[in-house]
Amino acid sequence: MATSTNVRRHTRGVHRTVSALLALATVAAAACGAAAHGTSAAAKRAPAQAQPAPRATPSPSPAPRRVRSPATHATPAPSPAAVRHAPRAAAPRAEEPLEGFGSATKGGAGGREVWVTEASVERLRDAIHDINETGDAVLRFDVATPIMITRPLPYFTAPHVTIDGHGATLDGSALTHDVALLDIRTHDVIVRNLRVRNGYDNLRAQGPDAHDIVFTHVSSTGARDDGLSVAYEAHDVTAQYLFLAGNTRSIFCKEGGTNLSVHHSWIQKGWIRNPIVSGPARADVRNVIVEDWGEWGARFENGATGNVVGSLFSLSDYARQRGGKADSALRAISGASVYLAGNVFRGARPPNFRGAPNPFAAAPITTAPVEQMEERVRAAAGCLPRDAIDDRYIGLRAGWEVGRETPLRLDD
Repeated sequence: MATSTNVRRHTRGVHRTVSALLALATVAAAACGAAAHGTSAAAKRAPAQAQPAPRATPSPSPAPRRVRSPATHATPAPSPAAVRHAPRAAAPRAEEPLEGFGSATKGGAGGREVWVTEASVERLRDAIHDINETGDAVLRFDVATPIMITRPLPYFTAPHVTIDGHGATLDGSALTHDVALLDIRTHDVIVRNLRVRNGYDNLRAQGPDAHDIVFTHVSSTGARDDGLSVAYEAHDVTAQYLFLAGNTRSIFCKEGGTNLSVHHSWIQKGWIRNPIVSGPARADVRNVIVEDWGEWGARFENGATGNVVGSLFSLSDYARQRGGKADSALRAISGASVYLAGNVFRGARPPNFRGAPNPFAAAPITTAPVEQMEERVRAAAGCLPRDAIDDRYIGLRAGWEVGRETPLRLDD
């Protein structure tokens, strides 16, 4: 009986041992299967991770409404790497706020981008035609040399456009037509960071459709006629942080043009019209430096109205010897009325007309006293950073001449 009992106990022990071993084997097999399954899944995913990402194809329009043909000369934005290594790339600079009559515009913010990456008048013409098809666009430049304008450019006729030069230069030295280098005939346009040189007119905003326009950080030099023309019912235009030099006529606001703000700008070595405002027109001129005019400085006439506030009128001995009139820094004639406050006259006489008793209504502009604004405007006006030609205009103290048909044109 004892032997039988021991055998049964031994048998039950073996059974338990076998069962435990089978359970362990089952667990081990499950673990191995899970591991194998995980390895298999990872192996299935690995090729997708290792596969190179497809090359991004730049699109000329962030909006899905149209895709430009690769053959177009108005090229889409280059890849981020190309932009980062562009020859004209510079550290970003905080933009001053847009102020004045034209400042309600947003330009082409949020619209598609059209790029000019070749310093060619034909490529620029293509780009303007492209912009004019739809508006709602930003025209950007990435060129290392001036674009020589040898034939007239199309007008800008489609609204909601920003023209960002990124330091580009449009040079009209070889242009024989009496046209503007850049002619805006539409509304809601911003022009910034651009140099326009040696045209008949350099900049225009003209016609009743031209309104809510801002020119900011633009250098306009060497024009045979106007550095900037606002006329023929154009209205609500801002010219801020401009550098104008060597133009026979600097700023023209007449022939129905009105509501022009000129502020934080530097006008020098212009024969006349620094600026001219001819009625019925209104201009608000603040924190502007008018320097070394060839004959006369600023003038309001024929019923024009406006404000001249916190501005500096400076005439050097050399400019006076060449014909600049010390008593013509600022005039109001033929029924014009101008409010005056805080202006400074160096080498020139203050105006002899009685100013308006109260300022005329105008869009808000941050205005500082001359002693605070002068250094800022001399440092910040124009397309920045300044190039060698703008620096030459600024550094030229004597030996220059500008006249009725003789712009002052410099090279580097």
